[in-house]
Order: sequence, then structure tokens, then C-alpha cells
Amino acid sequence: VVLISVHEDGRWPYSGRLNQPQAPNVRNFPVPRGFCDSELRFLMHEPILAIASRVRPEAIVITAGADCLQGDPLSSMALSNQAFWEAVMQACTFAPLQVVLGGGGYNPWTTARAWAGLWARLAGFEIPAGLPQSAIDILMPMTCDLVDDDERQPFWTSTLADPANPGHVRDEVKKLAAAASIAA
Repeated sequence: VVLISVHEDGRWPYSGRLNQPQAPNVRNFPVPRGFCDSELRFLMHEPILAIASRVRPEAIVITAGADCLQGDPLSSMALSNQAFWEAVMQACTFAPLQVVLGGGGYNPWTTARAWAGLWARLAGFEIPAGLPQSAIDILMPMTCDLVDDDERQPFWTSTLADPANPGHVRDEVKKLAAAASIAA
């Protein structure tokens, strides 16, 4: 069993900091605040793909925590759900058998849309440009004491896919990739 965890540094699971010793079968990627789509793609294409290629797992279990999404009140990560879906879909290619679980996510709009889109992608459905009125009718009246009304984004109730959030791959993320290569 090999565990790969991409999580915000200093937050759940409160383990796997870069300077902590790691078990040989654990690869933690404690990412910095503001972790963006480009940085997730970098980690997936650089160290994580290399680890999966070396291990060649027979099966994988993915916990798709939606708290990594921009707009989550308990996280400072800034991923779009499109990058989230892409990473899970790529991870599913690492083994012939996959189990994908939902996890985390404290913004009901971003979480519901992330999981609905993920299950659609896993089932081979296209992501529609806009949501049907029945979905809008469910999302519009929702409330959350962790998300203020002025923080709500209009696209959270009108589309399934977030706008992409690309950015520069920061040195902290490159160091995580390099550390994973050395640990291998």
C-alpha cells in the first residue's frame, strides 16, 4: 500500500510536513495557500505520475476532498473544480481498478457542483454549459453559516464548471516535487 496525500500545509490531516520524516510508503504533498490549477497539474505530471508508474498499483482508492476548491471557507487552496476533475480522472488511469470517494468540502455550492461534475465525468457524461432550472432551484435558496452572502459567486448557481484558475508554479511546489523525487 502506498499513500499519496495532497493537502494544504498546516491543515488537515496535520501531518506530512515537508521537514517531517516520512514512511517509505507515504508521500505527502503539503501545498501552500492559494494552490492553483497549474500547480496541481505540475504535481500530477511530475512526482505523482512518476510514483504511480513506479508502483504500478493493482487498484487505487481516491478520496476526492472538495475542500481544496476556491471558495471553501475552511481551506485556503484555490483550485477550480475543472482541475479537481482532471486530477481525479488522471489518477484513475494509474490502476485498472478504482474506488472514488467524496470527502471534505464545507461550501455546499462548490462541493455539490464538484461532486456532481466528477460523477458525470466518471460516468462519461459531458459537462453542460449551464445548469437546468431544476438544479438552479435547488442551489439558489441554499444557505451556509460559513459562507457570507457577499462571498457567493454567481456561477455557483448557474454552471457546473468553475472558471479555470491557472497561475505560476511557485518554488514551494517545485520543492515538494523535488523532495518526492529524492525520497523515491
